[in-house]
Amino acid sequence: MSGVESKMNRQEGEGGESLKVLCVDDEENILKSLKRLFRREPFQVLTATSGREGLEVLRNAGNIGLILSDQRMPEMSGSVFLEEAKALAPGVPRMILTGYADVQSAADAIKQGGAYRIIAKPWNDQELLQAVRELLQH
Repeated sequence: MSGVESKMNRQEGEGGESLKVLCVDDEENILKSLKRLFRREPFQVLTATSGREGLEVLRNAGNIGLILSDQRMPEMSGSVFLEEAKALAPGVPRMILTGYADVQSAADAIKQGGAYRIIAKPWNDQELLQAVRELLQH
């Protein structure tokens, strides 16, 4: 499956399996930045370059502790992706990243996709790390 990568760091979830964060963005450089940011964190990072690919990862990977998605992607917006992801993994917290922080897309991400948090691009590394850590602890 192209575009899907993992980075091993360990934080164990239920059953002793490594906890995973799924990052979905159509821009490879954003995914690389997120992997660099999370490289010292105690969880595995999975990446996907589209909403459809992210849903495939969600269907096949176990122990997803958090989903982090871009809002503006071709074919499927982050809100639609998170809505479908919510149906597949209802208990997994979801966050949206957006460079287009308009009120409507933020409302869609919360209403449709059940996003717990919206982070603006470009993000503040410490703010994003803190938000991810908080959601993984719940």
